[in-house]
Amino acid sequence: MSYADDVTSSWTRIVRWLENKAPASAQALNPPATDADIQHLNDSLGFRIPEPLETWLRLNNGSTAKDSRIPIPGGFQLVPHLDSKLFPGGEVFLDCQSTIDRHQDYLRIAHDIGDEDWWRPSWVPVLAEADAHYGMILDAGQTDGSIPVLAYRETDYAKAYASSLEALLTGVADVLEDRQGSSALTRGYQASVQDGRLVWY
Repeated sequence: MSYADDVTSSWTRIVRWLENKAPASAQALNPPATDADIQHLNDSLGFRIPEPLETWLRLNNGSTAKDSRIPIPGGFQLVPHLDSKLFPGGEVFLDCQSTIDRHQDYLRIAHDIGDEDWWRPSWVPVLAEADAHYGMILDAGQTDGSIPVLAYRETDYAKAYASSLEALLTGVADVLEDRQGSSALTRGYQASVQDGRLVWY
């Protein structure tokens, strides 16, 4: 299977589990991204997003369906609903517009502090916590064709985290279905359901 097929397979397993076990979390998923959504994302980033991410967004355009956007000086801030936090660290699956917003904000910060290594143009945020500078990035700038996942956090530079997006999603699907298995994202976590919502502990 291709990387895109792996993403489709793993994400389909995750969504099926959510629909059957955690319907409140399933309802946080947006409809698929449209051609216009993807084009706007590509245009805003200045390059075409990696195929695995495009595949994922075309299945569901993030887990932000229940979130609120509140105005702040210079733009808007996404305020996630509890149901949006589908991943073990409380991360939200970013929709196209949220990806654009974060990418632009972080590039602006890197420019303001004069540190290009703090955030690079080829980094595409895909998972994020709303109340902290923490999340996961796809590094679209590799010359060998790989698309590794980096983790970034408030107090440190982005670092290598996983070999691919599909590896992260497969790990989550395995834990949800079998209550076992381990990946960089799920290591040490177990899943349960509270009030129809997926909760990791």
